[in-house]
Amino acid sequence: MNPTRRLAVQALPAEAPLQMSAALDQLAEHAQAGVTVVCGFPASGKSTAARYLADIANAVIIDKDAFAPDLEESVMAELTGDPFDRDSATYMRVVNPHIYSAFIHQAFIVASHVPVIVDAPFIGHVQAAMGRGLSLSDHICSRVSITPPPIRTVWISAHPNQIRERMSERAAARDTGKLADWQTYRANILDSGIEDSARAVVDYVVRNH
Repeated sequence: MNPTRRLAVQALPAEAPLQMSAALDQLAEHAQAGVTVVCGFPASGKSTAARYLADIANAVIIDKDAFAPDLEESVMAELTGDPFDRDSATYMRVVNPHIYSAFIHQAFIVASHVPVIVDAPFIGHVQAAMGRGLSLSDHICSRVSITPPPIRTVWISAHPNQIRERMSERAAARDTGKLADWQTYRANILDSGIEDSARAVVDYVVRNH
């Protein structure tokens, strides 16, 4: 990457997102060291973006959905009756902080040896970072006790209608409740101001629509 292009990548503002492939191509060199957090709403395209970056940067993907799914599902089934509940106040208070702390800690350890792409929503962390007046990177680093590697955060932005379409297409059990009461999910989560907060605290926004 030539110096002019490097400067353009470093100066890329969250308020001016690029199309997904072009933006990820520019971010790939940075992803070759440390941790790149790819976050966003479910079905926004996080996993697609994470795989794309990992292929280019020869990085390891650490996927939050694969980190401790049985633990999360069993705990939430006991607490709220919904094993796939990841949005309630109960989940955010009881489970989210501890799962994410362990997940981030693991990513940081692995990143001391190889580049890591983290694939996770980080919605609660986006809200917490906004409330603390911190960048998402600084907030994430403050949640673990080990020295953090270089870290950058990427929010994948998708239109709610596209999110619904992708959820319907993938037909995952974890999306059943969201699709069954879509208007409530859209109002409480997708249109709740979380994306505006993300744009204020992440390093990059990549448009997937």
